[in-house]
Parts: sequence; structure tokens; C-alpha cells
Amino acid sequence: MGIDAYQLTTLVAHADAGRLDHQVSMSFFFRRMPAHRNFVVFAGLRQVLEHAAQMGFDEGDLALFDNHPIVGAALQSRPALRTALRQMKGFVGEIDAVPEGTLVYADAARDATGAPVQIAGAPLRIYTPMIQVRTDMVRAKLIETPWLGYINYLCMVASKAARVVLAANGKPVLEFGTRRAHPAAAVDAAYAAYIAGASASSNMAATRKWGVPSVGTMDHFAIQAAEQIGRPPTETEGEFFAAFAQAFPASSTLLVDTYDTERGIESAVSATKGRLSGIRIDSNVTPATIERARGILRSMNAADAKVFVSDGLDEHKVAALADLADGFGVGENITCSPDSPTGVGAVAKLVVNGYGKVTMKFAKGSGKATLPGELQVHRFPDHDLVALSSEVAPPGGKPLLQPVWRGDKPVGRLPTLDETRSLVREQLAQLPADVRSLQQHDRPRSLVASDGLIQEVKRLVEEARLT
Repeated sequence: MGIDAYQLTTLVAHADAGRLDHQVSMSFFFRRMPAHRNFVVFAGLRQVLEHAAQMGFDEGDLALFDNHPIVGAALQSRPALRTALRQMKGFVGEIDAVPEGTLVYADAARDATGAPVQIAGAPLRIYTPMIQVRTDMVRAKLIETPWLGYINYLCMVASKAARVVLAANGKPVLEFGTRRAHPAAAVDAAYAAYIAGASASSNMAATRKWGVPSVGTMDHFAIQAAEQIGRPPTETEGEFFAAFAQAFPASSTLLVDTYDTERGIESAVSATKGRLSGIRIDSNVTPATIERARGILRSMNAADAKVFVSDGLDEHKVAALADLADGFGVGENITCSPDSPTGVGAVAKLVVNGYGKVTMKFAKGSGKATLPGELQVHRFPDHDLVALSSEVAPPGGKPLLQPVWRGDKPVGRLPTLDETRSLVREQLAQLPADVRSLQQHDRPRSLVASDGLIQEVKRLVEEARLT
């Protein structure tokens, strides 16, 4: 279900005003770049469309509404609203979206001359609408919370994973964060990390649901489980290494830091007679420890063994190790993104109401104003032009918002995961070096407001008597 209570309370008031069948337009976007980010990778469209196909309420949901201390009596005394909720089976309307994997931005607006745009004495902020929706009032109210949940979380994970992938400089990044997230969220995290460039995930459910490759080496539990009373743990560790390599001769990457990393490397090489695929170090990972590991492998004629590292890595640690390690396992610093952990600040706002009134939120003095009306974003090599959808498309730009749903079903086909990965990879490669950098850029991309959009904002400000 995934809705907030206020969506039902406000629907009651709209029902009383006869607005349930109103057709409205709303936009999903973020106003400001998240902390430490020069770009956001749009992710979550597949999940949104999956929800659109399935949205509705069962008898248990309706019973909850009927018995709710706030909305129960109100719903039971308004049969038209309750019937609308009962009969809702799937999304009906229109959905436009930027392609999954598109890099999107928000910033202070500039006009066609490059000058900052001031409205009512304050800078106008503009952004890329990621999704625009036209539907009835009931569905518009009920998609807001779940769709924002998908967009905020998956964009957060994909954007963080893309930074880690850039830092790895071509070395494989494996997403290992399943145990740091809710099990349902972890599946989508694996998906988001994969389209952003991670090579694989540890999450098997993501393979089943999304086709994300799943990989694994071994854990400390397995090595400790082989211990026996009266025998040194390092001895049973070697026996487990040998057994594992026999079971997986083509992919025997051995975890060597359970007891003593350097002795663990020696044991791994000896137990496999040098035929191991690689080692993984999960403790005290530094340039010096990787260099010592390489030295031991060379001295034991196992120089071809790969060195994979994990140990609480993020993009900054990965960047420091990119020339030394052969691959990286990154967990909570992708799935939880602790330096920017609250999603990407995505919100959903009404832009045209059921009376046909173009509308915007002003929140004067707060910096939380929104843009009015349905928009289109035209991408050029050096800037994005944000315009009213009714304006004539300028030559040379690529319109980002495309139809993905009409009526009661999707239109066209979504790109495959590999096609989406390619889109992300191509866009990242085209970024200027300072925007690809791990350091936050003041203006990662120039966002230009069209003349029509500027005039519409001015008109609504004057109409609201805010000047």
C-alpha cells in the first residue's frame, strides 16, 4: 500500500468539493543537488511502472481504512470515495519520464544570455523533472509516497555507486551491501548499483528479479566453522581453503584475514598449490597491506592471483587503492550512502490542477519554490534548457522526457539493464573532468530557463501578489 495518512484525509476534502474525477498534472523532481554530488543518476523507473501496473487496495486495506481512528468514519460516510478506492485497479493516465540511467541536475537558473534569473528578489531554482504524470485526483494522491520512495532510494544508491565506479578507474566494483538494508530494499539497491556500473552484487534475489549478476567468495563464518578442538585454527583454515578450491576450481577467491592476513595468504597459496584465483582482504586494507600481499604472492609463485579488497570502502578509499587492487567489494557505503543518506530530496508537486489552473508552490523566502506547468528538458552538450512543454523545441537539443505510459499500460519497451548501463557509462565518460571528480562542483551543469518559463513564473508571482 505504502501511502501516508494525509493522502486519505485530503481526498475526503476533495470528495466533498466534487474533485475526485478531476484530471491533474504532477511532477517528480529534486530542487537541489544532494550533498557531495555533481550529478544524480535517475533510477527507479522500472519499479514505478511495476507499481503502476499493480496499484490498488484489497479487502484488508479497505478494512484498515474503515476502522482507522481518523479517516474511518469520514470514508464510511462518503460512499463515492470508498467506491473509488475499491474499484481502483492499476494506474490510468499518462506518464512521461527521462530514460532510466539519465544524469539529472538542479541548480540556480540562468537565462539565454547566461545571466542569473531573479524572481521577486530571489534566485529562481530549476531542475530536471524526472517523471511527469497526468491522471485523476485519486490516483495522483496515492502514487506520491510509494513513487517517491522508489525514486529517492534508487537514485541515491545509483548515484553513489557511480561515484565508486568512477573512483575504481576501470577495476570491477561488487555491491556487497545486502545485509545493511531492509531485504526488500536490498534487491532494488543491487539493481541500482548495477545499472550505475557495478559489475555484480552479492544479492541472489536481484538475479531472480532483475537479472543482476550475483557473485560471492566466502565469509569468516565458513572458516571458523571448520575449526576443531585441539587443532590450530590456521591449520583448519588451510584445509578449508583446499576444500573450497576443489569445489570451485575456476573461481577460488579465498578470504585470508580471519586470523592473520599474511599467514592467511601463505596458507591460501600452499593449500591450493598456487592455483587459487585470488585472495580477498577484508581487514586493515591500506596501500601497504596490499603491497605486502602482492609480495607474498610473488614470492610463492602465485603472482597471477588477483587481490580483491573490501573493509568499509567508499569512493575515496577506492580511489586511493585503484592502482593497487584488482577489484573492490563495497557494502554499506553504496546501499546506505551515509554521506548523503536521505535519498536525493525528491518531491512530487502539483503543476496543473483539475480546473486547468497552472500552479506552483512559492513558499516565499524558503527556497522551496517549484516550477509551474508541464515542462520539457532539452539537453545540449554544454547545458540543459528547461522549458514549458508547449514551447517550440529549439534546434539541436535532445528532449529528455518521453512517453512511458498511456491509458492503462506502458508504451514501447524499457531498455534492457545492459542498455541502461551503457547509457550511464557513456554519460559519465562525457562529463568534464571537474564534474567527474569526487569533489563537489559549484555548478556541475548549466541549467537555462526558457523565456516562456521565466514569463510564466513571473506571471504567477504577480498573480499571487508576491512582488
